Amino acid sequence: MLSILLPTDFSQNSENAINYALELYKNEDCKFHFLHCYPPVIFSYEYQIEKGLIGKDIHKILQEESKERLYEFALSSMRKYGMEQEFEVEVVKGFLPDRISRAVSDNDIDLIVMGTKGATDSDRVVFGSNTTQIINKRCCPVIAVPDDYEFAGIENILFPSDLNLAFKNKHFQPILKILKLHKSNIKVLHISILGLTSLQRIHKEFIKETFTDYNTTYDILEEKDIADVIYDYQQEHKSELLVMINNKHTFFENLFFKPTISKIAMHLQTPFMVIPA
Repeated sequence: MLSILLPTDFSQNSENAINYALELYKNEDCKFHFLHCYPPVIFSYEYQIEKGLIGKDIHKILQEESKERLYEFALSSMRKYGMEQEFEVEVVKGFLPDRISRAVSDNDIDLIVMGTKGATDSDRVVFGSNTTQIINKRCCPVIAVPDDYEFAGIENILFPSDLNLAFKNKHFQPILKILKLHKSNIKVLHISILGLTSLQRIHKEFIKETFTDYNTTYDILEEKDIADVIYDYQQEHKSELLVMINNKHTFFENLFFKPTISKIAMHLQTPFMVIPA
């Protein structure tokens, strides 16, 4: 059974990501973990008097109210899509990246699905601070869903790679799950300046063997600007999911977290799956 973590701050962005996850895995045997994390706060004495909270356990009250709201939201979401899978809700106090890492460990989470940004992030940022930290913790595969993206099936998956990583079977399990579930095609894209080395050829063969049961296309482009090539390729070749492996020795971080934002990051229009190396 697949265990999927769905963090929410009750923003429209997080609700949209949850809707995407429920549709994506609607026909999969899985369990959904809805998680809400609220930061530690100190209420002023005046506020406590105004709300009649003097002498009461404010954080317990806040947690109980949040848990009731989260349960109602989760139940409504599951019913909206006719979901019959098991689900549970959890409300915790702390900082989201840390609490997500703990939830992944405590619940044997296989995948996190969340928005690219939270309620407090600027429209000008590509990835919100929480999403960025969670991706870089590399504790679990993450699907980051752009604002307002609506699920409409997954016909094609785009998998860019520099082919420098010694791939393992675990790297491809999240992709294979979606390929099987949605009968998708996969496009493997390699950008090279000097052509393939002998080691890269070995890694390419591993990919071929892994995806042998699925409709797979391979493109090798000789270009210098990797990020913009990926963006332009997406414009010319329709895909509904972008997948990369997060390894600091590959080009992943330069695409999304360097000071000069690339076109692919600035104009990310499809959900983005990041798999830890």
